Amino acid sequence: APEPPDLEALLDQRLSAAIAFRQRLCPDPAVTDTYRLVHSEGDGLPGLVVDRLGPVLVAQFATAPMFRRRAWLAERLLARTGATGLLARPGGHEEEEGIAADQVAFAAGAPVPTEVEAREACLVLTLAPHEGQKTGHYVDQRENRVLVGQLASGQTLLDLCAGTGGFALHALRAGASHALAVDASARALAQAEVNAQRNGLAERLTTLKGDVRAVLGSLREEERVFDVVVLDPPSLFPRRGPAGAALKGYRELNVRALTRVKPGGLLATFTCSGRLPREEFLEIVRAAARECRTELRVLRELTAGPDHPWSLAAPEGRYLTGLLLRVNP
Repeated sequence: APEPPDLEALLDQRLSAAIAFRQRLCPDPAVTDTYRLVHSEGDGLPGLVVDRLGPVLVAQFATAPMFRRRAWLAERLLARTGATGLLARPGGHEEEEGIAADQVAFAAGAPVPTEVEAREACLVLTLAPHEGQKTGHYVDQRENRVLVGQLASGQTLLDLCAGTGGFALHALRAGASHALAVDASARALAQAEVNAQRNGLAERLTTLKGDVRAVLGSLREEERVFDVVVLDPPSLFPRRGPAGAALKGYRELNVRALTRVKPGGLLATFTCSGRLPREEFLEIVRAAARECRTELRVLRELTAGPDHPWSLAAPEGRYLTGLLLRVNP
């Protein structure tokens, strides 16, 4: 379909509104300067995702109209945010829009360094914008990390599929006695250790590289349990095809995670897949509780923060679903 003649004026207006709203949400960069600046359909800008990571922007121009205007958009984003540079990274669906993989690379402003310093609720983080998944840092979990961290004060915490250890670091900063961060990526765990050192938390953090299922099996053999367990796996769904294996995988992970929670402890469990509706996720967790012969109390349903708005006309924008649970004996 042909583009309307006033499309750029409309995009410009919506871009300004998105930026202004984030500046209201995160007014003090000394506290937080890492967040979702533009959230695609949630800001009326389909295909455009932009995260602010301290001094730089990391973007995905994942639809043809946004891709064609990436230089135009980058110029406005840099001018209106004061960011030093912008880096484009693949969103994973560009080929469906006729965008070849070798065309995705794009940068504007000053070159984006391999590492930048950013702040997340007063934690000082070293982030790697060129590496990791998506835009290099999971800003969608920021508010959940802060909440779980507060509840972990004085407690032990197990951070499963930890990535760069965001849940563990926030818990330690809030006063957790010890945190164990488990992930399959040595690079991500090394970044967690760097950030723990920067914030004076290294003595209370242990990292463990390995398959989460295998690690949970070993922890069970050792009879190790924790006051708080966080389970935040990557999407287990294939891009296309049957979902049976993914559903079974989520249930198995939740069963194994539940066995590592002390009676009366907390489990924060998540799915980041839009293919798993809220009700199906709830049923998976209920089934896991039945298998473990335990009762769960829902303290709060969790999702991404207000910097990730979603449109009622495009509910797939609400992709992150979580539960904060109290595990009864």
